[in-house]
Amino acid sequence: MNIAFLTTRMDKPSYRFRVGQFIPFLERNGAACSTFVIPRPGPARWRLLLGLRRHDAVFLQKKLLGPFDRALLSRSARRLVYDIDDAVMRRKGDGALRGSRMRRFRATARMSDLVLAGNDTLRRAAAAHADRVICFPTVVDTALYRPAPSARRTPPVIGWSGSRGTNAYINALLPVLDRLAGRASFTLRLVSGTADGIDLAGHPNVRAEFARWDAASELGEFRGFDIGLMPLPDTPWARGKCALKALVYMACGVPAVCSPVGVVSTIITDGRNGFLPSSDAEWGETLERLLGDAALRRRIAAEGRKTVEERYALDAHAPRLLAVLRDLCGEGAR
Repeated sequence: MNIAFLTTRMDKPSYRFRVGQFIPFLERNGAACSTFVIPRPGPARWRLLLGLRRHDAVFLQKKLLGPFDRALLSRSARRLVYDIDDAVMRRKGDGALRGSRMRRFRATARMSDLVLAGNDTLRRAAAAHADRVICFPTVVDTALYRPAPSARRTPPVIGWSGSRGTNAYINALLPVLDRLAGRASFTLRLVSGTADGIDLAGHPNVRAEFARWDAASELGEFRGFDIGLMPLPDTPWARGKCALKALVYMACGVPAVCSPVGVVSTIITDGRNGFLPSSDAEWGETLERLLGDAALRRRIAAEGRKTVEERYALDAHAPRLLAVLRDLCGEGAR
């Protein structure tokens, strides 16, 4: 079984967690795996797309292709898997449907032999256009992402990780954190590829640190948090997200405090393996309680880790992906 994986960037979390971490297992079990970064539109891209026929299946990770590129891919891919872990058919931010994005998504789903959707919201969106759709969650390598040896940090660290596209999400929590800082001591650790869009002005009580995100240092950053934040707006775009941030916090033994938006509400049971505050008052109360109670943090962290081990661990889902690909490649060429 020879699989070609297509992605836009190999350091993106989407590729790393939905493709890259599976490849060693697939190769140990007889699959030949090749990853190709999709070039910008032009001859290099066209040569890549036309040269895929030697592979038994092509696995397209998230990218929306235009009509000409789709025609090339349809001509060369013997079997096509389309993997999505975001609401790619919608505009980031408000989540509005965009005609061009929706047309490309619909066409890609229709031409695919299989769509792997990261959650049920995405599964339903794809099922309106594709014949075969499987809900395949984003998972975590629990052997790698594991709790750090116990460390007592004073003051505790409230951590958040984002990106240029999600930096604005933390801004909604800054007034809550500013008020909380008057009652409890903590450091806010912000990890992102850029500080652009994070507005700390007007929140003088918040003791904040910024660290530039890097794949090599990501694990150490997460393990250095005492509490992990995942605020999300309740938009159609955000409802399509796969809660990777929460899962990594939980795997690393960090209590996750998340907005009850999308799939995270099916992962976390409020007060048992994490928290799901739905108002500013609940965010403040939850964080103040966690900051003041190390035993509570340990209990929630242990339950969160258990949830990931039982339901979202790489070693359980890698055999499932292998079986799906073997089944697909055994069905004959398109």
